[in-house]
Amino acid sequence: SALSSAPEYDPDAEFVYDYQTLRIGGLTFVAVIMILSVLLLASNKIRRCGKPRVSALISDNGIQRR
Repeated sequence: SALSSAPEYDPDAEFVYDYQTLRIGGLTFVAVIMILSVLLLASNKIRRCGKPRVSALISDNGIQRR
């Protein structure tokens, strides 16, 4: 039939990955995640600086002695 002889249209035929942009974007994403995680961990340590842990407070009050 006439439909089968027509060439198929492939919209992705000329698609090419831009590896340099992908690499830069990926590295930027990883750097942001790492910086945020370090800041989160550091802020938790700074907030608890000088304060005893909750488990130490409970055992010091005699609630959880074994």
